[in-house]
Amino acid sequence: MTGYAAGMTSISIDAAGPADQDLLYRLLQLYYFEATRWSGEDLDTSGLYACDPAGVGSYLVAECPDRAYLFRCDGRVCGFALVEQIDMDGTTMRELADLFVLPKYRGRGVADAAIRSIVLRSEGAWMIATFKQDLDAQRYWASAFHRLPFASLRRADDDASFQIRIVNERSQPR
Repeated sequence: MTGYAAGMTSISIDAAGPADQDLLYRLLQLYYFEATRWSGEDLDTSGLYACDPAGVGSYLVAECPDRAYLFRCDGRVCGFALVEQIDMDGTTMRELADLFVLPKYRGRGVADAAIRSIVLRSEGAWMIATFKQDLDAQRYWASAFHRLPFASLRRADDDASFQIRIVNERSQPR
């Protein structure tokens, strides 16, 4: 567990475990709902967004390189991050695949605390890919890349859907 105090808010970033599968699934439903502003995704016939519960569970297995993290503000669940191990141009690195903070908790330093805890305290390169149509994410990351102490930052080749950045290819100064 990592704790931060941002103003009067206590923020914790914790690795999720198997007992958190239902919670993570429900948070993903909220994330997909919010993304419909730019993704155009529809509900399936059951009234949910397409999200495989078994796929969610893969982020919660200790032996798997992919991980899920849950965020809490003052003890209340307020968001999550999904981390995946990827291969990019022959190099294995991690990707901060999804980062979501419930609207009520935005602007309280939760996303920054998560990045500090998950990305900046780890070794090695990370990929940050943001959907080009997600203007809120584009604005957040443009600011975060200047504000947070990444060891390095470079723009990778974008694809049709994503803006891609690689951070921390060089070690953090000690």
